[in-house]
Parts: sequence; structure tokens; C-alpha cells
Amino acid sequence: MSNGDVALGTDHPSAHQEHKAKGFKRFYNLFRPSSADARNKERTDRTAPKKIVKEGLTAIDGPEKERFIPVSRQAILDYLNRPEVWAEGEHSDAATFIDHLDAWRHQSYRSRLSVLKSSYLTFSPDRDTVKSLEFTPIQLLKMRHNLMEHLGDLLESANYEKVTQKDLDLLLTSDSPYGLRLHVDLDAFDDVVIYFRGAGTKIVEYRDWKWAYLKKKGVETPIFQRLFIALKLKPEEEMINHLMMREELTHKKAAKLVQKNRKMMPDGVTSDNIYLKLFKNIPQDDLEMMFPNTKVEFKLLDKLKIGLTAGGGTIAGLATAIPKLILGLTAAALNPIFLLTSLAGIIGLLVRQVTKVFHQRNEYMMTLAQNLYFHNLANNRGVLTLLVDRAEEEDIKEELLLYNYLVRNKDKGTNLSTAKADIEQFLQMEFGVDISFDLEDGFSRLVRDGLVEKTADGSYKVLPPKRASAQIKRLWRGVLEPVAR
Repeated sequence: MSNGDVALGTDHPSAHQEHKAKGFKRFYNLFRPSSADARNKERTDRTAPKKIVKEGLTAIDGPEKERFIPVSRQAILDYLNRPEVWAEGEHSDAATFIDHLDAWRHQSYRSRLSVLKSSYLTFSPDRDTVKSLEFTPIQLLKMRHNLMEHLGDLLESANYEKVTQKDLDLLLTSDSPYGLRLHVDLDAFDDVVIYFRGAGTKIVEYRDWKWAYLKKKGVETPIFQRLFIALKLKPEEEMINHLMMREELTHKKAAKLVQKNRKMMPDGVTSDNIYLKLFKNIPQDDLEMMFPNTKVEFKLLDKLKIGLTAGGGTIAGLATAIPKLILGLTAAALNPIFLLTSLAGIIGLLVRQVTKVFHQRNEYMMTLAQNLYFHNLANNRGVLTLLVDRAEEEDIKEELLLYNYLVRNKDKGTNLSTAKADIEQFLQMEFGVDISFDLEDGFSRLVRDGLVEKTADGSYKVLPPKRASAQIKRLWRGVLEPVAR
């Protein structure tokens, strides 16, 4: 397997190579029943994100084991297309079934994408078609809720984790590493939906105020490997009424404040649109940067730090310049050029101090630009296409791994708890990845598509590859030759 087959690195690369060298024999040994204790330990997952603190940076961490399978679709297909992983005489039928199921799942997600694009069109800020339909506020509200529900289902299919309101509040109130106070007013939005996949760390360099911002310090910073954000602004009048109640303002003052805040946003941002963003490798402490209404200001303590450490030469310069200025005032009548030179020196020192203070703000803006340019994966309708592709990949990987396991163990009965642990063990041994296999999701789709049947006694029976291929063909006929109504 090439390095490109696995999306994430392993924790134990040496063990991974050792397992690879043993060939396919371990695949057959994989399905021996494990002890109850071992299975229970293997299936112990934590669904709620945990809080971590590193170098003073507060952040959230994801589940202990992710549902995302960080192995490429092609790597799974290549592995399962080998004769060694099927019973004797089944390989040819299995290869045909794999192609049929892969094509069927692709078609299913293309249909899903078409529905999503149609639902999003009314709210898209990038539409380039004529707006021919008008909707009432009630209709728009229902359409918006329907779109958000579909987006949530899609993100779950792509094995993303939702950032709860509690976790969002934690991230938005944590200290900024830039010596700035960043404030995001979440009340300005009707919808704020954030999902992530992969909560790792990376070393990020920040200028250290203890060294007068001349040296950088490497900080192990929590990151979102993938970050999805959906935002919709409140209508202006609704936000005005909200501020009148929250801040006890008159309508005139509230309207003036809303208009001032809206002017700070990029041109074209309106409450009619829903903005979809997808990023990669975003530090969790940079989450405020992803909002269009972030306010940036210096904290008093950081102003003092920057001012006191802006340079030892400043104090010495003032100590030299001020006596010259006093001397210049007494000798101004004799030499006005001397007085002007002294004043210019002091003004130059003050300008340098102001420049030092705003250096941190500039660094923040530079980081913001880099995040938006180099870490942006997709926007708006492009987000839908990318998420559908990833959800399709996750589904087909889950289904094929589970189907292969069930076929190979059809004589032992369907023990889903054992299947979960064994498939997780297989992925660890073969690809060096440690995940929480989403068995229930994959199993429900196999049952829905008729590839696993429920028998009279309430148990489940998996179709062999040849019959499974025939079942996929029947599903295709239902699409291509729908029954007349």
C-alpha cells in the first residue's frame, strides 16, 4: 500500500509495517471470536467532545475514536478485489457485486446532490440564474429548516461531528494568541451550524511578548482538520428589535448600531443568503476569524505589554530627545532648525510606538488572509458537492467492509457486536488506523437495499455476491423503469 492510500498517519508505523509483511494470512485469522472483555474494550467510545488546555489555549477535542475511515476508497476496493479475501469460487461474483454496489451508491448520492442543490438555490449568494419564483416568509422559513436538516444528515453521513452551543461558547470566549480581543455576536445570526472532522494538533509559531515580539515561540495548538460552517444573518429589522430588548435601546440607536455593524461586513453579505464554508487545518483559536462580523480590539493588558516591550531604545531615545527639546526651546530664537530637529525626533519615537502596537493587529489580519486563501476548501454550492463526495466514499467503504465480513461469516450467524470489533481490528492491522466503525449506519443501508434480508425468526441473512448483484440490478430497474402511477 502506498502512502497515499491512508489519509492520516499512524500512531505506530513500525507495527504497521510488521503487519503488512505478514501478507494476507492475518485476514483469515481476523474473524475468530474475540473475548467479551476484549470486544467491550474495543467498543468503548466517547461521544461527547472533551476539553483540552495546551499552553493556555482552550479548545475542544473530538471523540476518542472517530467514525471517519482515513483510508481511501480505492485502497478498500483494491483489497476486496483480491481472491484471497473471498471464499473459493466467489471472487468473480464478488468483483461484479463490488462494481454494481459502487455504481449504485454513486447514483444514489448524485440524486441526493440534485435535491440539495435545488433546496439551496433560493439561499445561494452565487446564483447566476434568473429568480423566477417568489416565496412568502413562512415558505422561506420551512425551506430553510428543511435545508439545514438535509445538511445535518449529509454531514453525519460524511462522519463529521457537530460543535454544540456549549463548545462554541467555550471556543469563542478563549484567549486569542494575537494579543487581541476578538468578539463575535452570535445573536446577529438566525443560523450558526458548525461541524468538524478530525481534532488534532500542530505546532504554530507566535511572537512572544516576553521577548519584545522579536522571537517566536512554538505552541502545540489544537486544530480542526476539517471545519464546516453554515451562517445566515438575521434580517436588519429583526436584529434592531433584538438589540432594543437586549440592550434596552431606542429604535433609532439600535438601528444606528446595526447599520454600523453591517457596514463592517464584506460587500454583498445579506440576510437573504445562507453562507456555506469548508476549511482544512484551522486552529481552534482562530474560529472567530471564520465569522464575517468579528470585532477586533486590543486588551488593556496586551497594550501595556506591547508598549513596555516595544524596545529599550525608546526610553533611551526619549531621555535624549526631551533635554534637546528643552534646550531647543531656550535657543529657538537663535536656531529654529535645532528646535524642529528635536520635535521631529520625539514625533518619530511616538510613531514607532504606535506602529509596534498595531503590529499585532496586522499579524492577525495576515493570518486571517492565509486561513481564507490557503485553508479554504470550498464555498457555498461547492461545499455541497464536496460533502456529497465524501459522504459517498464513507458509505461505500462501510458497506463493503461489512458485507465482506457478513458473507465470510454467514455460517456463524449475524453477530453485529462482534462484527464491529473485528472490522475495527482488521483496519488497525491492515492499514494502521484506529477508528470507531459505524456499523449501524452501514448495516441499515444493506438492509434497506435488500442485500441483507430479515428471516421469519427475526434474524438476518446476507445475500451471496451473485444474488446481491441481481438485487442491485433490480434497484436500477426501479430507477430507469419506474412503475407507472
